[in-house]
Amino acid sequence: MNNKENLKTIVLWWLGTFIALLLIIFNTIFYQLLKHSFYDRVSSSLSKVSNQVKDEIIPTTSTNKIVTIPQKLDYPIAPVMIAVFGSQNSKIIAKTVVFLDVELTQLLETNQNFFIVKSEKYGKIGIFISKIVSPIKGAIVVATPLYKIDIKLQDILIRMLVLNPILLLLLLLGANVILDRILNPIKEITKVANEISVGDLDRIIPLPPQDDEIRDLVKAFNSMVIRLRNGIEMMERFNSDVSHELKTPLTVLKGEVELALRKDRSVDYYKETLNIVLKEVNYLIEMVEEMLFFTKLENEIDKKELVKVDEVLLNVVSKLSHKAKNSDIKLNIKKITPCSFETNPILLQTIFINIIDNAIKYSFKNRNIFISLECDNNKLIFEVQDEGIGIKQENIDKLMDRFYRTDDSRNRNIKGFGLGLSIVKRVLEVLDGKIEFSSIPNQGTLVKIVIKM
Repeated sequence: MNNKENLKTIVLWWLGTFIALLLIIFNTIFYQLLKHSFYDRVSSSLSKVSNQVKDEIIPTTSTNKIVTIPQKLDYPIAPVMIAVFGSQNSKIIAKTVVFLDVELTQLLETNQNFFIVKSEKYGKIGIFISKIVSPIKGAIVVATPLYKIDIKLQDILIRMLVLNPILLLLLLLGANVILDRILNPIKEITKVANEISVGDLDRIIPLPPQDDEIRDLVKAFNSMVIRLRNGIEMMERFNSDVSHELKTPLTVLKGEVELALRKDRSVDYYKETLNIVLKEVNYLIEMVEEMLFFTKLENEIDKKELVKVDEVLLNVVSKLSHKAKNSDIKLNIKKITPCSFETNPILLQTIFINIIDNAIKYSFKNRNIFISLECDNNKLIFEVQDEGIGIKQENIDKLMDRFYRTDDSRNRNIKGFGLGLSIVKRVLEVLDGKIEFSSIPNQGTLVKIVIKM
């Protein structure tokens, strides 16, 4: 049984609930405003009747004798019940034949004009009271039953109760069509995502014609698939390179141990074997440490601080000067400009160490390495010139590949695994920098790095 919730159903449910509440609130407010509007019209009409009575009837009642108001007047509304009250004991001095059966004493004492009261005989009634002072002092009371208005309001309410569910249903049907158009690309993404496997990362989703959020989602998905494909290709290449690089030292280790175990040997022989094993183990440890440095780089990407670049470089030169001295190589600071900017000191130091260390490894003995650093136009320019074995032009494009080493450097006297420049490449991608090589075989290499500050 599939208990998975459907996104469209959830959206339609909440949208329907919201629209229903909105319709209830809107209709309630509309009904109340409509009712008040009807009552205001009644009040206005009763006021006109009151003014007509005052102009046409009041002069004939000045004798304070009870007068019957004619039934056929030009009233704005009908039917109406009218009475003229004198100030003495609220006595009626003129009225229509039919008048109210409600107590008006309290209403006459207030300053309010319009009232809605209930009568046993007429039901809900609208009453308008107009105070007069001339030619007699008293009040004119004009009333009309509100059953016609109530019938209209009830009819409107019934129509609302019938039409609102139909309107809600139509809105939900329209929303359903719109949601289908929105969700179809997402369904396509889901379908392709389910079909994609590690061995089939060439699938991408065609971009929808509309330039909207769905198009952005498809772009992001396709970009993710491409990054995954590139990452897997890099991983496969990395695994292949690691296997190749590990094979030689492991073969040496295995051969030395097997040879030592074939028969009893002298102590000196075992010592010599153990020294060879130790050398190969150290070689493996250094290789693993350099490979693990790639994972450490990812943790350093977002860490930034104000770095004095010249101080970082001088510290690196100081650390590597002992290694250069042991190789009979002299490190020369050709030019250094003090400068600072927001960056990651570890990543910057990694660049300096790898480039200068490479220059030391591949330089001839009793030669010089020239180092320069300058900041110009918001750019950091770092250069290292060595006097070493150089690089053939056809090999320059491969230098940044992992585990790549030129044929001239593939001997065990020059330690290295071909990871240094690939690390520099990754760091430069993070720091928005670039690297250039200029080299002449057996004369030397110039490495130039430019980083935006």
